[in-house]
Amino acid sequence: MIVTLIWLIAFAVILYMTLKGWNGPLGSFFERHLPGPLKSKSDERWIWCPALAVLGATAIVHPVDMLLTLIVLAVIGWVIKKVFDLFLKKGKHS
Repeated sequence: MIVTLIWLIAFAVILYMTLKGWNGPLGSFFERHLPGPLKSKSDERWIWCPALAVLGATAIVHPVDMLLTLIVLAVIGWVIKKVFDLFLKKGKHS
């Protein structure tokens, strides 16, 4: 119960801070770095701010789990990239 309460408080604080900072550096960061297909015509703050709040609150409550998940995702991405590069090299030689 305490972990849930801490997560909810962290979520609320991070959500408030991201919504407050959206018109400043946070919004301009997303505007510059998001690829075209991820940009929407509507107000993106209601998509990205809760997503950041969920990730931030989970990282505060379970930092080791988040770190291990990021490591596993990085290794999977690296393996997929290496396999993809291997198939591209193989396709050029034939």
